[in-house]
Amino acid sequence: MNRVAQAGLPVSFAVSGLLLLLTSVIVESASALAAAALMTTLLLAAVADPPTRTRDPRRRAFGRVGAAIAALVLGTIAVIAALSAGFSLPTGWAYVALTGGVVALVLLAPLAALWRSNLEIPILRSERTTLLRGSAVGLTLAVGVLIGAYVLPAVDTFVAVAFGLIAVLEGVALARPGGAGLRRVPAPDETRAVEAAIAHGPPEVIGFRRVVVRGTGGAEYLSVEALLRQKVSGERAVGIRTALESTIKSALPNLVVSVRLRVSEEFNLPLATGASVLPSAPWKAP
Repeated sequence: MNRVAQAGLPVSFAVSGLLLLLTSVIVESASALAAAALMTTLLLAAVADPPTRTRDPRRRAFGRVGAAIAALVLGTIAVIAALSAGFSLPTGWAYVALTGGVVALVLLAPLAALWRSNLEIPILRSERTTLLRGSAVGLTLAVGVLIGAYVLPAVDTFVAVAFGLIAVLEGVALARPGGAGLRRVPAPDETRAVEAAIAHGPPEVIGFRRVVVRGTGGAEYLSVEALLRQKVSGERAVGIRTALESTIKSALPNLVVSVRLRVSEEFNLPLATGASVLPSAPWKAP
C-alpha cells in the first residue's frame, strides 16, 4: 500500500469532519453536527474493525468496544441536538449545503489513488466502501438542506435525526461479538477449504465447527472454531492458528480468515461427519 493510499482515508475524513464541525458551530446547524458525528463513527468503524488478519484479536475486540461506546454517545448527542433545534432551517443553510457538497468531493478524491494502488482485495474494497459511505453522507446532507430550504424545512431535522440513528446502529453493530456486518452460511467451496486445512493441518486439530462468513466495510471475514485434541502451550496455539489461517487464506484469497481454538475436554459433543456446516452445527471431523 503506497503512502497516498494509506493517508487518503484518515486525512479525507479528518478534513471532512472538521469542515462539518466548523459549519455546525458557525451556522448552528444540527444536521451538520449529526453528519460530523456519523462521519466520525464511520472512521471509528474502519479503524476498530479493519479487514486484516494481522490484527491481534484481543486488541481488536477492545478497539471495537471503545468505538461502539463512542458511536453510541455521538449518535445520541446528534439526535438530542437535532430534536432540540426544532424543525426550522438555520439562516445559513446555503453554507451547510455547500459544505456537504465539498465533503462529498473530498471523500471521493482518494478513490483515484486507491484504484491505482497495489492493495490486497479486501482492504481495497473496505477503504473504497468507507469513502463512498462518507461521500454519501455529505451528498445527503446537501440534498436534505436544499429540500428543506425550497420544499419543507422539517426535512433538515429528519436528516439530522437519521444521521444520529445510523451512528447509533453502527455502534450496536460494532459491539456485537463478531463485529459489524451481515453473516451468511459459507459456500461449498469455502467449507471445503476449511475441511482441507483441518485435514492436512497440525496434528493437534481434530475437528471444526461454526464456519461463518461476515461481510463488513466491503470486505468479507471467514471465522471458524477448530477443536484441539488436548491443551497446548500458548506459543504452540499461536503457531496452530497461524498455520490454519494461512492455509485457508491461500485457498480463499478474497476472504479475511480468523480461527479460534477450543480444547476437546471443554465439550462433550461427539464429532460428526459431513461437509455441510451451519453456524449452530456440532463439531465436525474433516
